[in-house]
Amino acid sequence: MLQEAIITKIREDGLAEVVVERIGICGGDCSGCTECKYEHLMKSVVQNPIGAGRGQHVMIETPTSGVVKGAFAIYVLPIVTLIAGYLIAAAFSLSEGACIAAAFGSAALGILTAVLISKKRHAADPTPTKIVSVICDE
Repeated sequence: MLQEAIITKIREDGLAEVVVERIGICGGDCSGCTECKYEHLMKSVVQNPIGAGRGQHVMIETPTSGVVKGAFAIYVLPIVTLIAGYLIAAAFSLSEGACIAAAFGSAALGILTAVLISKKRHAADPTPTKIVSVICDE
């Protein structure tokens, strides 16, 4: 996934701090919307393998597979475990209350699993996003 960003700071550890303009569901026309009026800028820390400098307008790349896996872990896994918990409890002919409790318990397990997956991925590569090219100097 490619995005445009502006470098705001070069850190001593070789990373760069950038500002990215988020384009939301509305398509980025913030003049006609009050929902994200003040939250459209996102700060991020990225790898700087090309040695770009402060103030430069750059293109950053986030691995698409990481975004998809993260979204799956956070959004889909808890829902799947919630449904599976309910169905397993129902298969044992438990009461409706017990099925609901099993569903929420397994959803909590899914959320815990998602958090552990996220932490493991972050430990393996804390800064997967990197600068790939300079668009222009500011």
